[in-house]
Amino acid sequence: MSHPEIEVWRNHEREFRIYPDRFYKRSFRPDEYQLDIQNKPYVPPLGPERIRNEAACLQFIRQTTNIPVPDVLEAYEEDGSFVLVTRLLSGVQMSKLPSEDQAVVMKEVDSYLQILRKLQSNHIGGPSGIVCPPQRATQYFPKDTVWSISTTPETDLVFCHCDLSQSNIIVDPITLKIEGIIDWEYGGYWPAFFETPYFRDPRPSGAQFRTRSENNQLVDFLRNGMSKSKVT
Repeated sequence: MSHPEIEVWRNHEREFRIYPDRFYKRSFRPDEYQLDIQNKPYVPPLGPERIRNEAACLQFIRQTTNIPVPDVLEAYEEDGSFVLVTRLLSGVQMSKLPSEDQAVVMKEVDSYLQILRKLQSNHIGGPSGIVCPPQRATQYFPKDTVWSISTTPETDLVFCHCDLSQSNIIVDPITLKIEGIIDWEYGGYWPAFFETPYFRDPRPSGAQFRTRSENNQLVDFLRNGMSKSKVT
């Protein structure tokens, strides 16, 4: 990078950096895995695959729609991790806006969802063939479950973001126009019910749907058509 970082931080599975003009995201290498509550290394599910899938989704959405997404500047493997560098968006998270302004933005989000629903396929997964089911469904499967692309001739699949929360919608606070939709790690072709409208609630997506009953439809779809490991 030609400029020093403005900010660097990590969570339990990613490293992030903000530069003056770009945003950097990297999956952990195996030697960077953090310890869980049992003092064992926490292996992020599909750690590098999800970022690789996000890069492919961003490029696909930019090429085929007018939905605003950040430009992909770099996407590459590095020492056992995967790095994604995108153009830094100006604006604020939708969740930072007053409720009356959020209502305005929701109309634009709805229009983009209509566009996504017109992107159809009978092949499950992302545009480059990577399959990253959303975590709210995979949490009910063994951690070593393997997912692979498959064809569903009897199921209509549409392109879904799968984590469309307010924190992933960047908005110009003056014009209230969406500057970009980010974090497409779980993006791909899925049944339409995979696209839960998280953006209608300012809470993070993980805080909105936590019970098994709210996820049964997704779990049943994965169990019946996709999982390669035995479900407990």
